[in-house]
Amino acid sequence: MSEGCHLRESTLFKEDVFKEGHSSVWGSLYDPGAKRWGYTCCKSFDRGSKCSVAAPEAAKATDEDSGIELTSPNSADMAEDLPWDFSNTPPQFLPQAEVQKGQPAAYIDHFVHFMVGEWKRQHEVKFPGFGDMERTAFQTKGALEEVAKAIAPLLWRLRKGECLDRGEKKDDRRSRETRTTMEGKFVKEKSVLKQLCIMAVMGYDREYHTAHEAYMHMTFGNKMWNLTHVQHVSACTMKGAREYRRNRDSLNTYDMDPVSQKYMHAFKKLLHLCQCIRPNTEDSGKNFKM
Repeated sequence: MSEGCHLRESTLFKEDVFKEGHSSVWGSLYDPGAKRWGYTCCKSFDRGSKCSVAAPEAAKATDEDSGIELTSPNSADMAEDLPWDFSNTPPQFLPQAEVQKGQPAAYIDHFVHFMVGEWKRQHEVKFPGFGDMERTAFQTKGALEEVAKAIAPLLWRLRKGECLDRGEKKDDRRSRETRTTMEGKFVKEKSVLKQLCIMAVMGYDREYHTAHEAYMHMTFGNKMWNLTHVQHVSACTMKGAREYRRNRDSLNTYDMDPVSQKYMHAFKKLLHLCQCIRPNTEDSGKNFKM
């Protein structure tokens, strides 16, 4: 290949994605004797292992004040996969203005901690006033632990001041068709931090219909095409066929990051708990449903 020429980036897989602190990709090392693949950087053949020679990565901080005291990103206890301590939860659900001067990240943190604590309190008294379906959902063994585990990375990211937006950025890739109508559109996603804050605030205000709208904006976004569509149309006799493509639109955080996807599901379940303990009796038709 001539100098300056590059292969087109795949729209299905991201190349050179280094995980678990590795500086090389899985498959960069091969042991002919054992017939195993591994990592060149640390000579490990365990695909799920962390790199033993990796330097700690610097955390990405946003310019916006999160309202939460930041902890050193190099500390080992800031790993996203570590459990979060929910032993000290607030006894009262406060409005946004009364939590860290209304900072969005601080209020999301407050909402999560209060709802997890309330889940524990309701479990002790057998969920009085809950419907049969809701009581079964929240009483299921391991349900609370599963939500706490899924939402812990969100709390770590907020504590470190990281940006929650992990979607695709605007690029200049084009399909093989020259028509602009065949191109996937770049759809700027709505801020994940803002949508989570809206859900928490609407939970306090008991406006669950608006909370549901924020969740839909955060997860589905405004994409028209989620997948690339390819269609082959036969041409004239003995002239083969023509291929028409419509590239997918840009992917948002929910599409790109499995960790974010899990904590969004967990946040929605906490909002469902909020509706059970704080129902909107004036407009039940617009209540948020899980």
